[in-house]
Amino acid sequence: MTATTECVVAAVDVGALKNVGWWRIGPSLAAGGRDLDSLADALAGDLNLGRSVALGIEAPLFIPSPTSTTGLCRQRNGEAGRPWCAGAGTAALAIGTQQTAYLLNRIASLLDMPPRVGIDATDFLAGSLDLLVWEAFVSAGSKDRSADDPHVWDARAAAEEFERRATTGTIHTDIVDADVLNLAAAALLAAGLTTDLSLLSQPCVVVRPPVVVVAPSPSHIPD
Repeated sequence: MTATTECVVAAVDVGALKNVGWWRIGPSLAAGGRDLDSLADALAGDLNLGRSVALGIEAPLFIPSPTSTTGLCRQRNGEAGRPWCAGAGTAALAIGTQQTAYLLNRIASLLDMPPRVGIDATDFLAGSLDLLVWEAFVSAGSKDRSADDPHVWDARAAAEEFERRATTGTIHTDIVDADVLNLAAAALLAAGLTTDLSLLSQPCVVVRPPVVVVAPSPSHIPD
């Protein structure tokens, strides 16, 4: 992250409204919630204050765009059996697309001036973007099913992992695909936040938190 600009990292666990959770890491405060409007209002406020914002969505934000039928309905490189095109991935894809569009539309409506937006994490770290949209990938072992609020916990795990990578100066992606259709870019275009059509064919960075290590209960600690 740039040394001269305050940065905010946020992530959203999308889903049915009763299951939505988010986490925001600000310059002096980290907090979470369940209401999407509250998050959108906070992020718009951050942008209006000159802070850069990295917004992560826990849903597939881009899908393969193959040139032949043999490439249809295949998982992305790195999904490791948790594909966008089957099971929970398809539901997250649909709901995430709508909720991403909603968030970006609300943020756009509250801004004092147009921000510089994009999906390239390198540009964000270099300080040439005000708003970055990235994909959070929290599944299987990355989840803490014992958490008091697992939806907020998922969002927190993703946001904290993004921030950890950002502090190293490089945000590597956990899913790589060359020929894609970017749904986050479509939402940015629809919200009037960009006119760059090239974003539609570029993948965004995907951040997958590490596997959760659960400590054994005292009764199961070996002698």
